[in-house]
Amino acid sequence: MKKALNIILFITFVFTNLVPITGIHIHKMLSSIFLLMCIVHVIVYRNKLKRKSLLLMSFVMLAFISGVFGFIFDQVTLIVSIHKIISIFCVFFLAIHIFIFHKNILYKRKVKKV
Repeated sequence: MKKALNIILFITFVFTNLVPITGIHIHKMLSSIFLLMCIVHVIVYRNKLKRKSLLLMSFVMLAFISGVFGFIFDQVTLIVSIHKIISIFCVFFLAIHIFIFHKNILYKRKVKKV
């Protein structure tokens, strides 16, 4: 179950970042699914959470909320700019999180038992 959750989370993460290709409506739908999967991910891994992980989750929530307000107040460019800055920050640190905690996504190391 955890592996399927991580794969779904990774897929929604990738497709959420493809806004120029997929369009804004797909981005909104996938960002909602991504936020829901992040909350489920935090609940599943609640025993392993540290302060940095909770800070990262709060920045994901802040990016989602700023995106909602950026959509509502489309004329205010400051809100859209804040959403872009927070989103870039989140993408950078989520990529670091994926690399640190899930190194076996691309390959698996085979360990020989002696």
